[in-house]
Amino acid sequence: MRNKYIVLCLMAMVLIEAPLVAQESVTDKVSFEMEFDASVLSVDSDGVVDSMTDSGFDEDGTKIGVSYEDELWGASASLTFGNENLRFLSGEIGEMFAGPVLSLDELYAWVRPFGTWVTFTGGIFENKDGVADYTDDIDDFSMGVFIFGEGDEPFSEPEAEFTSPALTNGLLTGLTLGPVTLQFLLAPNYSGDSASALTNSLIEPMSGTPPFIPIETGERFFRIGGRIIGDIDGIGTVSALFKTFQWPMAIINPLENLEGNGPFDGSKVNWTTFGAYFDLTAVENLGVSLGYTGFLPLNDSKDVDSLLYSGIDLRATWTGIEGLSLSTHHNISFAKGMEKDWMGILGKDASFFTLYNAIGATKELTGKLSVNAVVSNVFSTTDDGNSEELKFENLTAGAKLIAKVTEHAEFNIGLNVDFSNTVLKGASDTDESLTVFSIPVGIKVNF
Repeated sequence: MRNKYIVLCLMAMVLIEAPLVAQESVTDKVSFEMEFDASVLSVDSDGVVDSMTDSGFDEDGTKIGVSYEDELWGASASLTFGNENLRFLSGEIGEMFAGPVLSLDELYAWVRPFGTWVTFTGGIFENKDGVADYTDDIDDFSMGVFIFGEGDEPFSEPEAEFTSPALTNGLLTGLTLGPVTLQFLLAPNYSGDSASALTNSLIEPMSGTPPFIPIETGERFFRIGGRIIGDIDGIGTVSALFKTFQWPMAIINPLENLEGNGPFDGSKVNWTTFGAYFDLTAVENLGVSLGYTGFLPLNDSKDVDSLLYSGIDLRATWTGIEGLSLSTHHNISFAKGMEKDWMGILGKDASFFTLYNAIGATKELTGKLSVNAVVSNVFSTTDDGNSEELKFENLTAGAKLIAKVTEHAEFNIGLNVDFSNTVLKGASDTDESLTVFSIPVGIKVNF
């Protein structure tokens, strides 16, 4: 793993000067982008010293991509280098191998065969049209539902496929009629024969079983979705989203194919997401984005009640002073359990609540140098309605100096402090805290 990041560093250093040469042979329609983020050194309160590791919540700190854009068509492809382990099952169950992840982040093309009023997009993508970002000063999460976690991950950011306002992967048709844009997503049906990796990313393997189980069910799953976006002159935009991702329960129950049973009832579940989002730009130098996201896993079994998860987001950015920008993001996510729930909150009095707050600022010092500072905090609590309660808090503060090396490349280095505390009250009370000091570095190249 360490060797991988050293090689990437060397590649990035070479690429810093490369754009000046390549610019003569590449048209303005082609763009290249590379981003590398890691901690060159980290020390935690347990005395563990590490180097060349990802920092913060971001597990995909290194990306490389290329895109082409014309008036009538375009395409994009990008790879992400994560810090997770990719585990394979070979031969007998339990024989596993681990290695670094190299994942395909984007691979899509779009075309406008009838002019700008209709656009077809197909492939692997994440479309957030109509949902303002406003996080230039913050290494931030998506809008959506910040779902409680379990075990070593008591908090997780919204996932684009399920709990964020993104329309992802498949065939997306966009129709623009004056101030109104309509989008419709239809993903191709995927065979359950090759759904093992997706199952592992969604459902933790049961105790005593390997983390990667081949699935040969012949079942299929698919996603559909839609969005409407309206531009209000002088005020901003408003959008509404609906999407659903259907999974056969035979895929979610990985042991069903081996033992004839599984942990969940029903024949299928629809991971349904909906929301409304407002982008207000009426005030000069100020952008405000407000949104509500609802997430509802609908199980077709009469013995299972569905549970509504809700997330409310507020984002804003202000650039009223020359050379200074401020960004902020606040999220409240919550749910109330039911008697016949199956997603982890058990009991009619069970509940979870997550509060996320972040603020960041960037100040230009010279034409080549700027400084960025970010403070964020997460508080999450889960109560099972009976005797156990999990509380998690994470406070992160960091600052970095950003140097624009060339017109197409920048380098940054800083200092980051991350404090986390997990408290479990129940059958086995625990109280664990950890403080991590790290020196993050980053390189961005684009042309």
